[in-house]
Amino acid sequence: MGRKPRSLRQEQQQLADEMRSRGCAWPEIAGKFRETYNVNARAAFRLAHGWSQREASDQWNARWPADPKTLKNFSYWETWPAASGYEPSLAVLTRLAELYECSVADLLVDGPDFRARDSVNNAYENLAAVPALLDGLQGESRADDQAGSADLAKWALRLEEMDMAEITQTAAVWAQRLESTGIDRRALLLKLAAGISVAATTPALAPEPAAAATGTGQNRYEGVWLSRYVYHSSTATEDLVGEHYVVLRSDGTDLIGESLPHTSGSKLRLELSVDGPIVSGTWTEHTSPTGHYKGAVYHGTLQMMVDPLGRSMEGQWVGFGKKFKVNNGEWSLTWVDGNLTKRAIQKYHLAV
Repeated sequence: MGRKPRSLRQEQQQLADEMRSRGCAWPEIAGKFRETYNVNARAAFRLAHGWSQREASDQWNARWPADPKTLKNFSYWETWPAASGYEPSLAVLTRLAELYECSVADLLVDGPDFRARDSVNNAYENLAAVPALLDGLQGESRADDQAGSADLAKWALRLEEMDMAEITQTAAVWAQRLESTGIDRRALLLKLAAGISVAATTPALAPEPAAAATGTGQNRYEGVWLSRYVYHSSTATEDLVGEHYVVLRSDGTDLIGESLPHTSGSKLRLELSVDGPIVSGTWTEHTSPTGHYKGAVYHGTLQMMVDPLGRSMEGQWVGFGKKFKVNNGEWSLTWVDGNLTKRAIQKYHLAV
């Protein structure tokens, strides 16, 4: 006969016993329970101790008989912040921490975390990854080399997603944290910057010939651009302006532009070809579903001249109006940002 399957409670008890036998503290065990059984921090600590909600309330009442609680109290605290739960007070959290032998912070570890909004905190996190990265690159075995390369690739991806302001902040925080040992920190940063600039010119880092050729073609226009066109409306006394942040990407010999989320809900798509300083193609706009044009779709052609630096394009658009009248107006694209990572372009969402 096969072995009788264990109940969930037996499985959880065995896991807690095994981790305690290895010297794991309650917060570590509760963390494992949150991950394995998809429960919040307060429920995880109770389960790690092997208690039902009734047993947990019995433990509470034995310690604080003047402030008795029932299993419903524990249920309310553990379902919070859902609508059916009750927010535990600081006094309650303090007693729960004593009961579970942890800190109050451990009971709220899965709560909202807004530290990512603090640029200095982000700089500290970026710096924290550097020592582990450097240690990994010192490995002598093949496995260590592979691990170091993987860490380096992760760090490179993280660095690519950082904008210039974040990189500057990280470097400044690192310099500020250097102990006062007579080092000229400003000179040290300038020395690092010079070394990195020289490293960038190393022949081994030069692109392959095909890639280099592509870099002087359509790829040079990849990035975030501010699109601005002028049009006339029968309901307005003056010409109006439509603006979108557009991401241009190379698609073989063409450029494809897709607008980023707009406050009005309108969407713009550009399909362009480049012939020297001339950019020609088509445009399609899905107008705002709540605006004057009620989500109508318009399309037409577009031709612009590119400035010598490749950072702006200006020209004219042509398209049909509602009464099949041919309309036209000015259209310009102004380069804004060359970083196309999701994190970088997020700042342009709903910016117009």
